[in-house]
Amino acid sequence: MPCAIIFVVKIQKLSIRKSPLLYLLASLTIYFLLLIGVPKARFLAALADCINSALKGANPPLTVVLTISGIAVLSIPTIAFMTAQVSVVYQFAKLRFSFRAALLALTGLLLALSATVVIMIWRLDVVAKLHRLPTWREIGFIVGLYKPGLLKMALHAIIMLVALNIGCMVSLRIKDRNLLLPVVMFAATIDFWTVMVGPVSVMMEHAPEIVQAASTPIPHAGTGQFVPALMMGMGDPLFMAVVFSSVHRLGMNGRRNYFFVLCIMTLAMLAVLLNFAPYLPALVALAVAVMAANWGEFKLNRQEKISTVVVAVMLVVLLLLASRLIHQKAPIAKPPSDISTHQKNPL
Repeated sequence: MPCAIIFVVKIQKLSIRKSPLLYLLASLTIYFLLLIGVPKARFLAALADCINSALKGANPPLTVVLTISGIAVLSIPTIAFMTAQVSVVYQFAKLRFSFRAALLALTGLLLALSATVVIMIWRLDVVAKLHRLPTWREIGFIVGLYKPGLLKMALHAIIMLVALNIGCMVSLRIKDRNLLLPVVMFAATIDFWTVMVGPVSVMMEHAPEIVQAASTPIPHAGTGQFVPALMMGMGDPLFMAVVFSSVHRLGMNGRRNYFFVLCIMTLAMLAVLLNFAPYLPALVALAVAVMAANWGEFKLNRQEKISTVVVAVMLVVLLLLASRLIHQKAPIAKPPSDISTHQKNPL
């Protein structure tokens, strides 16, 4: 009997260590530490300044080396944040909620979100100043402009978890591997429209604070204060959760999907940060990652494969054309993207 008890305890400890909940909490902790630490990482800003200074008098071979080094320095925060965020999504999707459990969790998260917003409004004494309750748009402005801190960090985390919860609930309707491909292609098309000419574009032009309030930011390094460099809209983690949850549930290769999604979406973020592709919707990158990771998993006939490739090529061509047209029409406008940069990089 004592041996059996010891064996059960060891099994339980092993299962706890391998629990996705433990890894989820670890990923969230790292995400919070990055939110706090990256703006204070002045050594990265100082290193970038040194590289900029050295570039002015460098010869051509050294210029290439310094430029690559500068890009690497600028990329460190984005790579770290993307690793933490994609890990949060991946581990959350491993929890495998039933629809009822997911609905209960969503209710709790929405209550926590409402409570966080109410605390923000109460701390700013908004009702007393306006002599009335704020409107929905005013609440968006208040939340978007609220000073960075623990409360704002909690808000970003809750918004991300709400998106992940909804994504996992949506994934329950995907009963076959082949359905995952049209879902991500459709999501990429919708994201392309909303970012380029749809509601996200309009909101970024007229009320960017509201978009920022519902987005997950990546701050500039070494500024001493929280200054967003990039933003991921709520739809990005939502559809990542759809992908990872479907992959886990349908017995597909989870690690391979994690690797492809992390690498391709990080490259997309870096392309925006470095101004190589300032109008790049994130879900287009997600669709590319899912197709690359799972092409052999989809049992498509020849015609379906050709149609999928044609749609993918059309999306890329439309993306390039739209980016060029927008640049010609409004060259000084801020990029209306859920992956967007607000300050030019110093290199």
